Amino acid sequence: MTFWTSEDNVAGKKGTALYVILPTIGCYRYRIGEACYMCSYPVEAPKVPKSQEELVEYFKKALKKIEGKKGPIAVRIFTSGSFFDEGEVKRETRRKIFSILAEMDNVEEVVVESRSELVRYDAVRELVEILSEKYFEVAIGLETANDDVADVSINKGNTFEEFVRASEAIREAGANVKTYLLLKPIFLSERDAIEDVKESITKAVPYTDTFSINVTNIQRGTTYERLWEKDEYRPPWLWSVVEILKWAKENFPEKRILSDPVGAGSKRGPHNCLTDYDRTIGKAIKKFSATQDLGYIENLKSECREEWGYIVENGLLDWQLVTC
Repeated sequence: MTFWTSEDNVAGKKGTALYVILPTIGCYRYRIGEACYMCSYPVEAPKVPKSQEELVEYFKKALKKIEGKKGPIAVRIFTSGSFFDEGEVKRETRRKIFSILAEMDNVEEVVVESRSELVRYDAVRELVEILSEKYFEVAIGLETANDDVADVSINKGNTFEEFVRASEAIREAGANVKTYLLLKPIFLSERDAIEDVKESITKAVPYTDTFSINVTNIQRGTTYERLWEKDEYRPPWLWSVVEILKWAKENFPEKRILSDPVGAGSKRGPHNCLTDYDRTIGKAIKKFSATQDLGYIENLKSECREEWGYIVENGLLDWQLVTC
């Protein structure tokens, strides 16, 4: 079963999030042989897609995880693709799922994901009307506001201009925008990766309500994994995540800034020097995300911070590093 709960930020408050990955056929870009270089999620999608009726029943089963839980609760729906892709989730299925959520008093926030080119005003608007007063966010994987990085390092297949169009349609429809940004695409140094996220935040701020900093981890069968195996790519340092979160919250305090560093402290995930303290930093980042309280990441021990600072200051590339 691919659903679980976690402490998280719910419509600006500390609460519980239910994550549900609907077993659809996954991202259409993968199906036409154009998957993003870092992503293995479509590979894990079912080879034989579930019927639309089965998707609704699966969703109902996932909701049992939050039965009896006190609010605030968020329900975040993923498909390993796009919620607004008719090839994955039909209009009537979307309506049924949102009608169920509309009746749940303890659910205060609902989030779905979509690629920008699949966002349509009418599709978003009818879901806004079903949910009524609940906080509704559509998450878009911008990854970077630099179109060259998006093309060469990610193979994203769309542009910042398309993201702007989608964001404007979402807001016009009455929903909110969550923007995913990828920390450290391949071919960028640690310093360049930090600057890319900062520049992307600055550029996307007018079109974004929540930023989610997605910290690269090494997924199997991807271009990123092949470069990592040759010691030509290293996942980002956790200190880079801390630096970006502090900078973003201090400069844009009105925005919700989130990050969940998957695999923190492991070789395939974001890490510093692979000590036990890496996991402590990962937990602090999650606490910050849930509360938006910078205190969780401002008073961390400086373990390995000098090494990180040297790498960033000198703009070293991954192949120039001899450790971790």
